[in-house]
Amino acid sequence: MLRNYFKVAWRNLRKTPALTLINATGLAVGLGFLFLTAAYIWREYQVNTVIPDNDRVLVLKSNWKRAGMGLEFTTFAPLARSLYENYSDLVENYYHHDGISSIVSHGDQLFSESLQPGDPTFLEMFGFELLYGSAEGALEAPFTLVLTESKARKYFGRADVVGETLEIQSFSGAEQAFEITAVLQDLPYNTVTSYNNGSNEIFLSAASLDFFGRRESFESWQNPYLISYVKLREGVTADRLEEPLRELLRANTPEEVHQNLEIYTAAVRDYYLQLNDGSARRMMLTMGFIALFILFMAVVNFINTTVGNSLTRLKETGLRKVLGGNRQQVTAQFLVEALVFSTLAAVAGILIYTLARPAFSHILGKSLPGLSDMPVLFALFPLLTALAVGLLAGIYPALVLAAQPSVAAMQGKLKAVREKKHLRHFLLALQFTTAIIVFVGAVVVHQQVSYFFNANLGYDKESVLVLRTPRDWSEAGVQKMQTARREFARLPQVSGATFSFEIPDGQSGSISNQLYRAGQDAGEAITATSLVTDAHYLDTYAMELATGDFFDPSGSPANLQALVLNETAARELGWDDPQEAVGEQLMLNQNEAPFTVKGVVRDFHFNTMHENIRPIFFQHVSGALLYRYFSFKIRPGNLAATVTAIQDQWSALFPDAPFDYQFMDETLAGRYQNELQLKKASQAATIIALLIVLLGVIGIILLAITRKTKEIGIRSVLGASRSQIIWLFGREFFWIIVVANLVAWPVAWGLLQQWLTHYAYQVEISMVVFAGTGLLVVGLTAVIVSWLVGRKMRRNPALSLRDE
Repeated sequence: MLRNYFKVAWRNLRKTPALTLINATGLAVGLGFLFLTAAYIWREYQVNTVIPDNDRVLVLKSNWKRAGMGLEFTTFAPLARSLYENYSDLVENYYHHDGISSIVSHGDQLFSESLQPGDPTFLEMFGFELLYGSAEGALEAPFTLVLTESKARKYFGRADVVGETLEIQSFSGAEQAFEITAVLQDLPYNTVTSYNNGSNEIFLSAASLDFFGRRESFESWQNPYLISYVKLREGVTADRLEEPLRELLRANTPEEVHQNLEIYTAAVRDYYLQLNDGSARRMMLTMGFIALFILFMAVVNFINTTVGNSLTRLKETGLRKVLGGNRQQVTAQFLVEALVFSTLAAVAGILIYTLARPAFSHILGKSLPGLSDMPVLFALFPLLTALAVGLLAGIYPALVLAAQPSVAAMQGKLKAVREKKHLRHFLLALQFTTAIIVFVGAVVVHQQVSYFFNANLGYDKESVLVLRTPRDWSEAGVQKMQTARREFARLPQVSGATFSFEIPDGQSGSISNQLYRAGQDAGEAITATSLVTDAHYLDTYAMELATGDFFDPSGSPANLQALVLNETAARELGWDDPQEAVGEQLMLNQNEAPFTVKGVVRDFHFNTMHENIRPIFFQHVSGALLYRYFSFKIRPGNLAATVTAIQDQWSALFPDAPFDYQFMDETLAGRYQNELQLKKASQAATIIALLIVLLGVIGIILLAITRKTKEIGIRSVLGASRSQIIWLFGREFFWIIVVANLVAWPVAWGLLQQWLTHYAYQVEISMVVFAGTGLLVVGLTAVIVSWLVGRKMRRNPALSLRDE
């Protein structure tokens, strides 16, 4: 019996090739998109799962009541160690680390690298696999490091490099040989070593921090900018750390700090999903819902076309019953057909996954796993999905057709289905509603992302080339940078040059400070971000001065005790008119000598547009003795020749420094990576959604034309115009699309308003987008109906009426 079911199912699929192709395409594309999305979600959930006992490894996070006092994912330097030392019954291990960028070299290999100096517990804490060396004592001694296999091959051309050395520069320009004590297997993406879309792959011992002048801050309660982890003992829950954390804060930080700060924990396996206000989790949910909506649309196509095609199966159904077949057998026949069809579509979906995986990986900026890289249980997903889709898509047509009385079925009547046409309309309306929501969402996402890149940031990001400077944080080093800046400024291809500790990319490690007016109590201080720059920063980035002056480019000693505020800082310090601030004195942190406000610049977006503009002040590099970047404003012209000219000058001035440059606009684009991924994914989803819904329209129109072939012939003979007959078929879709728009618009508006709340600066959702989407769907549907009906009308009416 089962074999007969399969034979009949295959025969019926071949009997209606057009409908089979329409359903197969829609269902295969829907399943393929679902498989791609499922692989993406699975990959995102795998972040940090390679860490042993990852449910007991916690990251310490900060919730500051006053914005700008600190960062969410960092906390006080000694906190993790203090938990371990004072509450050893709760905490089994700890790790905290700093982040340094420096020049690393071996022979003629010279690169700027991100380094991660931290506690010697690093390897023991996270259990990363070693290819060479031993975890025990690997990061105990000064001037020792552990690196990944990729870094080893980058510098030495091989992985077995234990005992070799790399030369690393300090912030004063001194060089020191660091011994390689172990080589790690390349690490998957994780939040323990990866930050700001980059990855640390060289790990230094904390004992080496004296060389960089960072040992004191690494152990200071004055430093709230280190990332810290603790590992709980078995059976201990995270909530038991709440009171110990409060006690340590009260005992080691000023009242103003611990009253404005709450330390909480997050399991390292969930930490990635919580970063950036849960942007990764939101992306996963959005993609998951879109994939399910698209699959739902494909299932609706299958249901509508199967029921619509039922007229050709009525006599078959009646004959089965007359010959002794019962209702259950007829139902089973149609269910088997649906399951066969969904299984074939799932196989096609797997093929689509294989072919589309590289493109989809590029769209999402994530490397999706191949089929062979998936766990065994994941292989069941396509099979279970095919079964679920087959049952879901096949159950209604099977029950409707099996319920037809034998005599009525033999006579070719389909009374029950006619009575259920409202369900077909309802499903069609849901299809169009889903497509409209996806399309409107894609347009608004595109507008919001475009707004990020086209909005006035308060500075000019175009044609700005940025280089990391060699380090020598001393007066002599600053003087050397000033001399180098003048040499670069003389290049005809360069219209402006500046060196600074920060660039306005929102991620360059700016420092928060307490700033208050002289004569006021320190408790009235505001938290402001400091930008350490030279006198040419404003001109190079084309920032606008609101009032007063910027730093004196002649190198006046007055620069050392001068500050320049942004408008927000001036306002929060109590000056509504920026001019009132000029010449006033400010206290910075615990400095005894006051600083004089030299000028006020117009507000600009130093951070991304996810956040409101915060208070900012500029401090001259000669006073702070900190710098990391050279920025060059490039004149229009031959870009390659300009870069070559800068590189030649760079090599002459800094022969031992790598020439690793980036452009400011590209750096900023990296800060909106999630939004760019969502934009590309939503565009792809929109194309797929429209394809599926229009395939459904084609299928239904083809069935309607088949059923009404004689009616078309009669109306043509009696003088009906082409437009009248097209309207006869199209009016059903027109009213369904009208209803779909009325439902989709408020739903899309609500969802998009919720999504936009995550951005401080938002586009306005225009009704033009909704109206344009509605007209586009109506237009595409009208084109399809006109084409299919017009093609049928070109036939001689006599051919369709010859049997009458």
